[in-house]
Amino acid sequence: MLISRINTSNFAVSNKKKSISENKFHRTKFLILIGLLIFLYLINTQINVMYSTKFEFINKLLIENGFFIKNVDIKGINHLNQKDILNSINYYNKKNIFNVNLKNIYNEIKQNTWVEEVSIKKIYPNTLKIDLIEKEPIAIWQNKSAYHLITKNGEIILEANLNNFKKHLPIIIGKNAHKNVYSILQILNIDKNLTTNIWSLTFVNERRWDIHFNQGLTIRLPSTSVKEAWEKIILLSEKFNILSLDLTELDLRSSNNVLGKINIDKKLIFKKKKL
Repeated sequence: MLISRINTSNFAVSNKKKSISENKFHRTKFLILIGLLIFLYLINTQINVMYSTKFEFINKLLIENGFFIKNVDIKGINHLNQKDILNSINYYNKKNIFNVNLKNIYNEIKQNTWVEEVSIKKIYPNTLKIDLIEKEPIAIWQNKSAYHLITKNGEIILEANLNNFKKHLPIIIGKNAHKNVYSILQILNIDKNLTTNIWSLTFVNERRWDIHFNQGLTIRLPSTSVKEAWEKIILLSEKFNILSLDLTELDLRSSNNVLGKINIDKKLIFKKKKL
């Protein structure tokens, strides 16, 4: 029993010494790790300063030797404002051409609602080539007090001078008219002699269309069998030249009848048109 107690006591002393030794080791390891992290931070900071200085030197050297955007070749502009495209490039005026980010320029140009597609290329040493495809407007949408150009997909073109389009694009009126006008225009364009005289279309209750002509005539189309109804109008136009008959209305909402109204006071019609 005496021997056993002596051995147990020695074992406890040994464990205590071992525990103290391990704590010192972990503390030393921790201090070394902290010191190493501080050292790496200071080295990295110094490297970044050196890299930045080196980059500025290289950038300046390339620019001095002609490797910067000097020429911008833009093709495909018909209605777009060229300044809007050049503004997307201004950020890179003081950078060498190798550091011009084409993806960023592409994303910025695509934000313009005129742009359908765009392709951008670098031509070394100093040229940026931009090829554009613009969206094609098909009508002017009057939405409350605002007017917008719209495409066949119902997309709205915001960056536009509407005065350039009023003479050859019809005005469309009504809720969601911009999303539905392409299909009716496809039907109306069967006879382009008639469509050139259309000044506006009204989308009635999101179901059917009223067509308004420069001559003061309104044609009320049905909600179904629209093509067949329009073909009747074409036939009447060929036989009787309906735009010159002082008619104010032709109603085709019924498939069995074509109802017409004769103009009483044409001045009222033209006054309505100018509103």
